[in-house]
Amino acid sequence: MGGPLRPGPGFFNRGVLTLDLARVLVKQATKMYRLLGAETKPDGSLVVFLDRDPRPLQVTSDASSTGKPLPYARFTIHTSGAIHRYDAGKRKQTIYVEPLYSLTRTHQIGIISTPRLSRLDELDRNKHTHDIEDSLEFEDVSERINFLIEIGPKGTRPKTYGVVLDREVYSTVVRPVSSPIEIPDIRVDHFISMMPSAGLFDAAQTDPANAELAFYRAVHGNAHVIFREGSGAYVINATVPMRIPPKLKVTFNRNDLRIEQIDFDYYHQPSHKVRFWICDKGGRNKKDDFRSHITSIELDSRL
Repeated sequence: MGGPLRPGPGFFNRGVLTLDLARVLVKQATKMYRLLGAETKPDGSLVVFLDRDPRPLQVTSDASSTGKPLPYARFTIHTSGAIHRYDAGKRKQTIYVEPLYSLTRTHQIGIISTPRLSRLDELDRNKHTHDIEDSLEFEDVSERINFLIEIGPKGTRPKTYGVVLDREVYSTVVRPVSSPIEIPDIRVDHFISMMPSAGLFDAAQTDPANAELAFYRAVHGNAHVIFREGSGAYVINATVPMRIPPKLKVTFNRNDLRIEQIDFDYYHQPSHKVRFWICDKGGRNKKDDFRSHITSIELDSRL
C-alpha cells in the first residue's frame, strides 16, 4: 500500500473469519438422513463432501480397500474456479470453471451416487450441529439415487426438484438425476462419486491469491475488512498481492495496545494478507475485540 490507511466512511468494515457448515438432508418416512456437507473456507472456497460417519474399513470408489478409515468422497471448489474430486483421500480429477466471485452461469461440480438412502447415516440434532440446512423428501424407495451438485451465481435455482444453499455471491444446488453411467455389478452396493470429464476452461483463470482478494471485493466492495478469527487473532487483506510477504504497522488510540504479526498455517507465507494478534499489557488478548481502537494501518513489503 502506498501509505497508512486511516479511518473514513466504511473503512473499518469488521468481519468474522469463521468456517460455515451447511448440510443437505434427506427425509424418508420418519427418518432424517445426512446426505452432504458443504463447508466454506477462509479464502472463499467451498468443500462439498459425503456426510457419513467414519467406518473401520472404508471401501473406495475403485473397489480397493484398506484397514483404516479413509475420507469419503468430496469436491473442493476453489475461489479461482478449480474443482477437484477426491476419493479415499486421493485427488482423482480436476476441472476448471469460472471463478466463484464472477459466475455467470451454472456449472456442474459432480455427482454423489447412493446405493440406497438407508445406507446414509441418520441426523442426530444433539450431535450434528451446522449453520444452514435444507432437505429433500423421498417416498419409500430402495433403489440407487444420484445427486447432482451444481454451482452458479447467487439466486440460481434448481432446474428440477432439489435444494439450494445460498452464499454471499454464489448458490449451490443439489438435485436427484438419472445416472450418467451404468453401474457395474462389483460396485452396485458402493457409494460412487463422479464429475464431468471437462469444465469450461483448460486451466484456472486466475491464481489463488488474486482470486481470494477478488472474492472479498465482490462481497465487501472496496471497504478494508479486518477479520477476526474464532481464536481471537485478526486477518487483513492487502489490496493486491505483494512482491514478498508484507509487514504490518498499526496505530491505536490507546497507548497500551500493540500488534504481534504471526504466521498463517501454510507451507508458504502468503504475500496478499497478514495475520496478527492485538496485545495489551497482559500480552495477546484473545477475548476482547480491539478493532474499534485502530487509527491507521500500513501494509508494506518494504517495512
